[in-house]
Amino acid sequence: MGKHDPADVVKVEKLLGQATPCLAICAGKDCARAGAKHVIRAVHAALAESELADSVAVRLTKCQDYCDDGPALTLLPGAYPYVALDADSARKLVNEHVRNGRPVLEQLHKRARRKLKRQLA
Repeated sequence: MGKHDPADVVKVEKLLGQATPCLAICAGKDCARAGAKHVIRAVHAALAESELADSVAVRLTKCQDYCDDGPALTLLPGAYPYVALDADSARKLVNEHVRNGRPVLEQLHKRARRKLKRQLA
């Protein structure tokens, strides 16, 4: 999956406590088959275009348990699980949520979307 060292692939739970922004991209076999490498490339490109590459970490994780909805990415802090991503939706996620602080509701996993809607109501 590109320039990431397999030894750097961690469980997403290990990243939950960090305060700096992080895009935790699932590198599990189902997400890999669904096109995670395209999401990884798009995330890196969008971060560079937005001049956020130095302030937002990108980490590959082991399975995040969204196997039927991959590729998956969890935005931290806040643990926002995004699913069914492609290159375009990954770019939108960086531009809307990471840069502007507006979650992309249509790409959030349904449980997280419901929870966020309750919080905003």
